[in-house]
Amino acid sequence: MSRTAPWFVLVAGINGAGKSTFAQNRATLQVLLNARGSEIEIINPDLITQEIRDAEPLLKINEANIKAAEECERRVWDLIAKANRSFVIETVLSSDKYKPMVRAALKKGFLVLFVYVVLDSVEEAIGRVADRVAHGGHDVPDEKVRSRWPRSLANLPWFWEHASRSLVYFNGSSVPEPVLMAERRGDEIAFTMDPPAPWALRPLLPQWRSRRKKR
Repeated sequence: MSRTAPWFVLVAGINGAGKSTFAQNRATLQVLLNARGSEIEIINPDLITQEIRDAEPLLKINEANIKAAEECERRVWDLIAKANRSFVIETVLSSDKYKPMVRAALKKGFLVLFVYVVLDSVEEAIGRVADRVAHGGHDVPDEKVRSRWPRSLANLPWFWEHASRSLVYFNGSSVPEPVLMAERRGDEIAFTMDPPAPWALRPLLPQWRSRRKKR
């Protein structure tokens, strides 16, 4: 990793996609960034939520989640302003709130790594959330997962296009480990032959064709 170019790593995907495999694992981040994991600050929304609930035990979970989201955003903006440290955060990507952060980070000299994690279907996402709850994890209502699914996928092309480097992984139950389906480094784009979820890559094809025409 360049000493003068910190990384802003944004790991996105629907609830239950397995984002933490990338966002909370220093060894994985080390491989992705070719950097020492200790140099990367990990912003963990779940941990921040728990810290808030520990400090305010009477606070409802929804209120704690809102406070945690606000604290995560504050930390991201603070790190962008300082521009002296790499960091990673995960998101469902169901809104546009990270677009101005990416723009600001690029202007401050960051390199942006965008990682999107795909599942087979929204039903699989709901099933994984239910399994997580059964093992003591946090819940997300089915209707919220369903509403987030199309919004998250709709935001994929913008971040794929604007990041310094973009990776799209498939992490469905049909594979033993995440499968890299597509990668973009600047103007160079590569798609995996026979990807497990080709439908997720179709929104990226117009941009790929546009880049090829400009060559």
